Amino acid sequence: MLDPEKLDYFKWKIPDGSRVCLTLLQEDDLEFLHKWKSQVDISYVTSKAIQLISLEERQRRFQEKIPSIFAIRRMTDNRFIGEISLYDLNPKNRSAGVGYFTGTDYRHQGYTKEGLGLLLNYLFEVVGLNKVMADTGAFNQASIALLKSLGFQQDGCLRQHQLLDGVLYDQFLFSLLAEE
Repeated sequence: MLDPEKLDYFKWKIPDGSRVCLTLLQEDDLEFLHKWKSQVDISYVTSKAIQLISLEERQRRFQEKIPSIFAIRRMTDNRFIGEISLYDLNPKNRSAGVGYFTGTDYRHQGYTKEGLGLLLNYLFEVVGLNKVMADTGAFNQASIALLKSLGFQQDGCLRQHQLLDGVLYDQFLFSLLAEE
């Protein structure tokens, strides 16, 4: 079982990286996030049920309860460039899931990899997790490459799980263990 004090992500002090740092998502970030998610077909990045919500609804939900979403910020100018969500935190099994989204202008530059690496190190070394999970569509080669570059192993496959452009694609399940 994990120490409940270490589970309070409002108190986390995740060390900065060389190019990015992680902070809790701020209300000011929501406008950028909404714009980015409106510019792409979100079906490409998630198999979850898609909710197209307005900026006002996103702001209302944020004010009701701050989610465990971390903003990836560029060190040189503190610019918000992406997000990492932490979900299904399970103290008993010492596991959690992560998801990520990067603004179009900041993709393929290593920012998300560095930010996710910072969070993973913190989750394993400070919080005491044993396992972090992620999933992605079989068609999302960039996400698959990102996860593998961080040492994630493919655990399984949900067959024909993600509908995209009229085709059902497999969903790959990945995990990384603390010992890896």
